Amino acid sequence: MKEATYDIVVKNGLVIDPYQDIHEVMDLAISNGKIVDVRKGINESLAGKVIDASGLIVTPGIIDIHVHCCYNILNIGIDPESCCLEKGCTTVLDAGSTGELNFRGFRKYVIERSRTRILALLNIESLGMIEYGSQGQKWPKLIMEYEELFINVENTVKVIEDNRDVILGIKWAHHGLTGLRLAREAADRAKCILMAENHLEPETIKYLKKGDIVTHSFHGLKWMGNPYDGILNEDGNVKPEFYDAIKRGVIIDVGHGAASFSWKVAEKAFSQGVKPDTISTDLHVSSVKGPVYDMPTTMSKFLLLGMSLEEVIRASTSKPAEVIGMLGEIGTLKPDARADVTIFKLEEGKFQYTDCMKESRIGKQKLTPVKVIKDGRIII
Repeated sequence: MKEATYDIVVKNGLVIDPYQDIHEVMDLAISNGKIVDVRKGINESLAGKVIDASGLIVTPGIIDIHVHCCYNILNIGIDPESCCLEKGCTTVLDAGSTGELNFRGFRKYVIERSRTRILALLNIESLGMIEYGSQGQKWPKLIMEYEELFINVENTVKVIEDNRDVILGIKWAHHGLTGLRLAREAADRAKCILMAENHLEPETIKYLKKGDIVTHSFHGLKWMGNPYDGILNEDGNVKPEFYDAIKRGVIIDVGHGAASFSWKVAEKAFSQGVKPDTISTDLHVSSVKGPVYDMPTTMSKFLLLGMSLEEVIRASTSKPAEVIGMLGEIGTLKPDARADVTIFKLEEGKFQYTDCMKESRIGKQKLTPVKVIKDGRIII
């Protein structure tokens, strides 16, 4: 019996790879955990395993750059296997679940044991997001009022330097402008990116530099009593500081979450030329059962908002790969890239989607993952 040339061949799928500007029916060959060929007419008889993707969409493995997957380490964390990888996300970025005092356990017991490729941002708060209770209740009053901060910049920088293979930067979340100033200092000293939540605006965005990320970009909540805390001013216009940030290369990220996405805010921003660079979920214990659910559901919401299928896939593959410094290695199906592949069915019908304001919309399309390959291994 002739030995197989390829481990896996994916046949007849609509390949959408924005990095290579590919949007056509093609075949895909995988060997030894890498993509080895993308073209029409690959001989399936040379494959150990053949996947028929006729009528389906074949994309690079999806990348979610805002999750909380410190499963069984802190209460906020969801299981990266069932909630991310099996839903099509082969790579995720944990957005500051842990800080310098508890990152070690996260690395040893979750990151190093997971099939999901997990990278991390280190919370500027030394204990990370300990404010979440056992059932997802969040933000005890003391922390909400920013009366106490437990931050050690020196140790934070050292933990980053000791874990450069996993930690990509700093996350600032709920801890006032003092915490943000210290996060900026730590990121500069460690020469890494900074992700900041879209709160205490317009001051927050001024701290971000080229390559940094503002997340929760389309939230519609009052924050600390300010009804115009986010991207829009009281007239419903995008604040000038956000346009300035975009010009200097700050990344606009979704970070949907349980309280950080509004249809109306997104529509107003879109109408003024501001769309997300990256689509992300902010999956955690309070969002995984709704309104977020998973990355494909979040991607489908942006189809509903009018982004094209290619724009949505770019914001979920090649652009986040660029943001985390792995463009060409992941986020693409080019030969010699890691063999991370997500195969979707694009369903047509009527599908209800809900934002964080409990407002529902009916979309005509839904992306459903039917096959996931990570490093050349079939996951589902």
